[in-house]
Amino acid sequence: MQFQFGPTIIRITLPDRAALLAAVQDHFRARTGFALATINLDHLVKLRASAAFRAAYAAQTMVVADGNPIVWLSRLARRPVSLVPGADMVLPLARLAAREGVPLALVGSSEASLAAPV
Repeated sequence: MQFQFGPTIIRITLPDRAALLAAVQDHFRARTGFALATINLDHLVKLRASAAFRAAYAAQTMVVADGNPIVWLSRLARRPVSLVPGADMVLPLARLAAREGVPLALVGSSEASLAAPV
């Protein structure tokens, strides 16, 4: 599944949660960096309006579908992907980092959000 904005193409690179976890594990084990974006309907609007946002998205190593409208569009395009909400992946990715011995840093917008119980 991909979206085109002028010359910029943004592709969903991983079709589901299992593929994301496998790809991240590969990066952890190889000790290589990566960038992950979770594309949703709001992001599509911003991608259309902002060249800087498009450039940031184009630099991502991995992109997953974070929103049912994206999943529905993928089905219409006959390139189906599964819903992989970013918020639902925080704990699985943190657990994977712990298992692989990879340090993890969480950045929040406020002390309250950082201190909120999980």
